[in-house]
Amino acid sequence: MNLAPLDGLVLRTPRLELRLGTREELFSLGSLAEAGIHPPDEMPFAVAWTDGIGQPDFVANVVEYNESTLRAWEPRNWTLNLLVLEGGEICGSQGMSGVDFADERTVSTGSWLGRRWQGRGYGTEMRAAVLELAFRGLGAEAAISGAIVGNEASRRVSEKLGYRLVGTSSVAPRGDPVDHYDFRIERARWSSPVEVEIEGLEPCLPLFGLP
Repeated sequence: MNLAPLDGLVLRTPRLELRLGTREELFSLGSLAEAGIHPPDEMPFAVAWTDGIGQPDFVANVVEYNESTLRAWEPRNWTLNLLVLEGGEICGSQGMSGVDFADERTVSTGSWLGRRWQGRGYGTEMRAAVLELAFRGLGAEAAISGAIVGNEASRRVSEKLGYRLVGTSSVAPRGDPVDHYDFRIERARWSSPVEVEIEGLEPCLPLFGLP
């Protein structure tokens, strides 16, 4: 499948730019993650991928994960992982996925920021960018997200953007079950708190299963 149009897809907010990364940039992203995202005694992710920090192949695995999502891309089942840049510097990653998107019109999101950029409102801004892509650009009807109980930063972002808590579930990133908040927002409730510019979307629409 020709995914070249995705290279031209760029989201811009007042402070951030979101786009696909080159291979070199993905290695930089991996190095950023390796420098630390959260305290070692905490695990804010449903999959404990950061437990690999310190292993010789950690950075390469971050690169492989990002590249593998593109290799597996199908219009009915896709994951878009975008670099997040502030002032041209890579500061994190923002992902958005759709399963049977053309029929279900629902997306899910996940993200992380390097330590230096945390606590400055960037998490809200980058998620707002992909929600604008989903709702305004792709015609999504709903978006879902989640946060492990105790991950207050992620929970606050969801609440700030208007998500509703629709239930709880259980995940086990390190083997023992932990509670997980399940959040959802419908298109009718969405109003972006920041201006978002979407560039290069039209040639990408068929890749998302859209006419």
